[in-house]
Amino acid sequence: MKRRSPTRSAALRRETAALPGHTRAHNRALILQMLYRGTPLSRADMARESGLTRVTVSDLVAELQREGFIVERGVRTASGPGKPAVLLEIARNSHQIVALDLSGHDVFRAVLTNLDGEISEEISIPSPGVTGDEALSIVDDLLEWALQLTTAPVLGVGVAVPGIVDRDQVVRRSVSLDWTGLDLAPRLTSKFGVPVSVANDANVAVLAEHSFAEGSNDLILVKIDRGVGGGLLLDGRPVLGSRLTAGEIGQVLVRPEPGAPRVPIESLITAPAMRRQIEKAVVDGQDKDAVLQRAGRLLGVVLAPLVSGLGLTDVVLTGPGELVGDVLIEALRDSVAERTPSEDDSVDIHVTTLGRDIVLRGAAALVLTERLGIA
Repeated sequence: MKRRSPTRSAALRRETAALPGHTRAHNRALILQMLYRGTPLSRADMARESGLTRVTVSDLVAELQREGFIVERGVRTASGPGKPAVLLEIARNSHQIVALDLSGHDVFRAVLTNLDGEISEEISIPSPGVTGDEALSIVDDLLEWALQLTTAPVLGVGVAVPGIVDRDQVVRRSVSLDWTGLDLAPRLTSKFGVPVSVANDANVAVLAEHSFAEGSNDLILVKIDRGVGGGLLLDGRPVLGSRLTAGEIGQVLVRPEPGAPRVPIESLITAPAMRRQIEKAVVDGQDKDAVLQRAGRLLGVVLAPLVSGLGLTDVVLTGPGELVGDVLIEALRDSVAERTPSEDDSVDIHVTTLGRDIVLRGAAALVLTERLGIA
């Protein structure tokens, strides 16, 4: 079933034309990004906007046309003498992307998208509690199934994993999947013969929020599902940190009640944990909203220092709709407001508009960045 294409907002920060000594790939990515984010342009338009010479632009455009990434749209209506300019645009259906989300607490999902992030096919395999080799076997089955559904050349495969993924795309540690030191990208590339990009689920989700939901340049995205993760964007740039854990808030210690021992927040506000707490509250005749309000308050304790210290303008949450909704968000807003200066009250705290597809769209955005330089 066809889905509506996500809207495109401002690109992640990128330098302008490459100077001598910089790579051809940089200028190629610059051309692609100008076309991807805007209206159709002529070669002369791209030369003016990029600072590249017309000869360089024409050479790059010819290469991208041969590869099927750029097509001619038509000609611009002439406003004076001379030959009308030929307009060019991205061939958004020329290639497909396979995106996998392994962060769900009970299901692994895969989708096919075009270059615009529009989802055309979706498949899933139940994965309640699976870990280790069993989880890896399900990933193999899911990717094999998805690749069989493709109808255009595959640009690449994006895989979102709950856990720490290094810059070489090795899964250093995924507690929920019981993976340590797993060379997932090379393994999948070798087995299926397609380029594979792997990243942390929250880090790709923040890419989707920025690219497809008009997220600001300074935001943290908190993902609540099988675990609790955070993706951080500062000054329009994704931030991982030297230990690859920037934005990861799951192990921050909080007191669930006054006088209680401090515990990692991830032990309290994952989707499974909150569902267990709600079930117990209902059995005890209590209101389930009390569980969600406590979760929001505790999350505010963790996020308030980040909001104030990093100057964040957006805090975006994603997770199961019955848990991550108005009750939790209102408690979170109050908790952050209590702990930050009054001048920080402009921070926008809300649930993502991308819904349950945010990680999948982020995995597709990861492929666009890794393979084409489009960010």
